[in-house]
Amino acid sequence: MLKLANIKDLEKILNIINNAKLYLKKQGLKQWNLADGYPNKDTINNDINNKQIYLYFDNDILIGVMVILFTIDENYDEIDGAWLTNDSYASIHRIAVDNNYHHKGYGVKMMLEAEKIVLSKNVKSIKIDTHKLNIPMQKTILKAGYTHCGVIKLKRTNEDNLREAYEKRLG
Repeated sequence: MLKLANIKDLEKILNIINNAKLYLKKQGLKQWNLADGYPNKDTINNDINNKQIYLYFDNDILIGVMVILFTIDENYDEIDGAWLTNDSYASIHRIAVDNNYHHKGYGVKMMLEAEKIVLSKNVKSIKIDTHKLNIPMQKTILKAGYTHCGVIKLKRTNEDNLREAYEKRLG
């Protein structure tokens, strides 16, 4: 079950995010390990204040976190490839599963739960991206039914900024 996070959840969220950073670093990935520190405490505070970060629970156990945005993502304006739709969309960002629950299908479950929230706002498409070397996340995205659409370039950094981009039509 996804639940909107609040400021009392900040430390729990940061714990999951920081552990995810370490996990990615151990995998040899620069994703979430660039000089800008993204995502950091300010990023998560902003997500909480904008009511866009969700906690995923299974039997009252916090499993993961994710952001669902309903605003245009400037990173998705240009793609080396083609999106499935040109309609309004939601996007998933900063998705992380607690390290104790990796490889148990929770990433897919979280993404499927996100679809319910997106559809409740009458949006029929979700976009997501991940690092070109983050194979576990790419597999999760594909298992959740997304289609690979091409490569985007992050605008917040010039360092290691290419991302594989995916979209899923809903409804």
